[in-house]
Amino acid sequence: MATALQSLRMTARCCSCRNITSRYTNKSIAQRRLFSITSRQYKIDPKFKELQENEPDEDEFMEEIDELFENAGARHANNLPSYGFDEGVKKKLKPTFLNMGDPEPFDEDDREDDHDDITTLAHMELEQVREIRHYNRLAAWEMPMLSKLAKPFVPPSAETPLRFRYTSYMGEQHPAEKKVVMEFCPADMPGLTEVQTDKLRKLVGPRLNPETDIVKMSCEMYPSQAQNKRYLGDMVDSLLAEAKTGDTFEDIPLDTRHHVFKVKPRFPVEWRLTKERKQELADYRQKMVETDLNREHIGQLVDGVETIRHRLANPIAKEPVPETVAAGGRIIGNKKIAPFEPSSLESIPTTVKLLRTTFRSQKTKPLEYRLKQLRKLYWAIVDNSDALIEAEKSDLGKPAFETVLTETEWMKNDIVFVCKNLKKWMKDEAAPDMALQNTLFSPRIRKEPLGTALVIGAFNFPVQLALGPFVGAIAAGCTAVLKPSEQSPKTAMILKKIVEESLDPEAYTVVNGAVPETTALLNEKWDKIFYTGGETVGTIIAKKAAETLTPVALELGGRNPAIISKNADPNLAARRLLWGKILNAGQVCIGQNYVMVEKEILDAFIEQLGIAYKEFFPNGAKASPDYGRIVNNRQFLRIKKMLDNTGGKILLGGELDEAENFIAPTVVLVDSPNDSMLVDESFGPLIPILPVDSLDEAINIAHDIHSTPLGFYPFGTKEETDKMLGSITSGGATVNDAFFHGSIQTLPFGGVGTSGTGSYRGEQSFLAFTHLRSVVTTPSWIEKMLNVRYPPYTDAKLAQFLKSSRQKPNFDREGNEVRGLSYWLGFVTSLGGEGVKSVLVRWAVLAFVTYGSKKVWDLKFGSGLPSYLK
Repeated sequence: MATALQSLRMTARCCSCRNITSRYTNKSIAQRRLFSITSRQYKIDPKFKELQENEPDEDEFMEEIDELFENAGARHANNLPSYGFDEGVKKKLKPTFLNMGDPEPFDEDDREDDHDDITTLAHMELEQVREIRHYNRLAAWEMPMLSKLAKPFVPPSAETPLRFRYTSYMGEQHPAEKKVVMEFCPADMPGLTEVQTDKLRKLVGPRLNPETDIVKMSCEMYPSQAQNKRYLGDMVDSLLAEAKTGDTFEDIPLDTRHHVFKVKPRFPVEWRLTKERKQELADYRQKMVETDLNREHIGQLVDGVETIRHRLANPIAKEPVPETVAAGGRIIGNKKIAPFEPSSLESIPTTVKLLRTTFRSQKTKPLEYRLKQLRKLYWAIVDNSDALIEAEKSDLGKPAFETVLTETEWMKNDIVFVCKNLKKWMKDEAAPDMALQNTLFSPRIRKEPLGTALVIGAFNFPVQLALGPFVGAIAAGCTAVLKPSEQSPKTAMILKKIVEESLDPEAYTVVNGAVPETTALLNEKWDKIFYTGGETVGTIIAKKAAETLTPVALELGGRNPAIISKNADPNLAARRLLWGKILNAGQVCIGQNYVMVEKEILDAFIEQLGIAYKEFFPNGAKASPDYGRIVNNRQFLRIKKMLDNTGGKILLGGELDEAENFIAPTVVLVDSPNDSMLVDESFGPLIPILPVDSLDEAINIAHDIHSTPLGFYPFGTKEETDKMLGSITSGGATVNDAFFHGSIQTLPFGGVGTSGTGSYRGEQSFLAFTHLRSVVTTPSWIEKMLNVRYPPYTDAKLAQFLKSSRQKPNFDREGNEVRGLSYWLGFVTSLGGEGVKSVLVRWAVLAFVTYGSKKVWDLKFGSGLPSYLK
């Protein structure tokens, strides 16, 4: 009903104005506006309003509407003169945007019918319409006739070196039509020598385009095209005449400052489809096909059509969405790990260049930048912990407990420790034991990053051994490339994901691959190379780094001995050493490679090994979820070969399963240091036992097998272990346990000799990628004291220098220590302490004892200390 009333309302409004339409249209525009303003009062009639509010019968309603329309029209017609249309009204309208430019129709001397009723804006619209219609007429009638006069384009020849261009507006007069543009090439001008042509180029000045060798001139100062064309022709004649006579301008260079040279893109030569390029593309396509087949095999390639159909149709049909089915027919779940893909060899030089550029920009040096990167890396490890557990289970068969214990939680704790101490580590250090006069120069040690580092990880602990040094590089302010081991491929892909998603891509990146990618990395220039792995590859890296004098840190393996004296606890030694060989299936670089036991406790030790094995694996190692696997078949066959070639007796274990790369913890009793189990590093769950008669014999054998192992594990009394520690050099050592020193994150970890060089962990990780820069500041006011160093050299200057710098020795010619007055004064002052902390402790103890003695004296004698003691 509301819609019907609205439509009736519109009809009523139109009908009420029907009788006055002719009078309204005869009025001027100003009068029309006045009428539209005054007539609004009559558009709502009280009776019509009543009809709107009450809904009467339809026939009755229409009759009343007709009557209302007739009365309204008559009433409007009668009232029109009183609202501004009689000639006596003198009221003027205010000028507004809508009536601007309108003549005022209310002047006494003007007739209102003589004025234009159309506004200026309307005239502008009409003018635009007229112009469009004019061009339409020209296009319809004139263009066909003009097309008959068209001639084919003829390129300019040598006889017509000048090219003219005109402007036409299709017969309409326009000032731009008189303009004439002329172009010519100086080399095309006849009768000029090469020198004269060059002079012509210099004469035209900024009118020459040096890229196209075209001169462009224009003229529009005369009223006709012919005059402007004649002027340009005369200008060329004068330039040619000047070029042929007078100075040749050969000593003046061509000025091209007016022209901005634009780099024109050229089609890259390497994109041309040569035979080699076609073959390269074919090889790449074949590689992509093989990659897709591999993805299909592992369940990464799915049938997209079926997936889309089920995803769209099943919810509409209220049916469950089936799991995604791979193209090979297998059901796949939520895959977290991408298939292993090596990095592009061509991208490695570009990546390294970007990292070096970033380092030179000083971007990585601020403390806040380093902390932000480390904190983001921490949370990336947290977010990907489950994926890392899954990846290491796939790569190494490693139990989740071991992954959390030795990988994810280890790295999280390492990052937290570094973040808490980094600000302190970065501070400048004062030079130790400075002479008094040297303090005037503010000598200090400044910690600065080395530059761009390469970190190469190992497969046995693929997270810890890769990210551990990498964290040190970030903390030191270096840019770095991380190269995970390709032998743990799934973990390598997770590490790539972690680094790319959390760290600055301009400063840190991951390169995956095997020998070709590693070789390409080593061909680049580095400021530090950190490698964890075997001795053979470490030697290759050291040689390659020596070519560019690049510092290296090598964390290698070794044939690490464990020596058990007759006074050791066989039960404790057996449990701890067995654990050292079942962790990560014995693939631990610092694990003991062999055990030498004094014969007095040999039987007890072997018995306790069996007891501990039964306790750890009641149903055997293979059935236990807590025992890992060998990383791959190549390593499996290597360890198996050692077992096959041994001359010893297998006492425990010995089970193998090549299908699963499973080797049980195996205890072998050998009788010779030359046995295959001792000659090479097993890097597996093998425990060869060599009986010895004494500790001295064990020490000598250890020296013969490997004089600088990565780890050493003595068991016995304190005197015995101290003797063994003093006799055998190693990268690290744990007394009465298996490689526990490697689990202390604040202890430096590294090898010595052939087991490696350099160390890391804790602050040492920061220092491994840091240059200790010595800095002094010489103030200007100290110049007088430094005059002794300037020529001419005199005896007086030398005496002054010796007096201020010479230190008196505290030893005689025989090498014996001489304790003078200064020594004894220092001894008394420090109470025999050798360090600041020791001295303070001694003084605190002395003060406490003195205070306590006074209290005891007061309680006992009640009269305080005697005067001679005060």
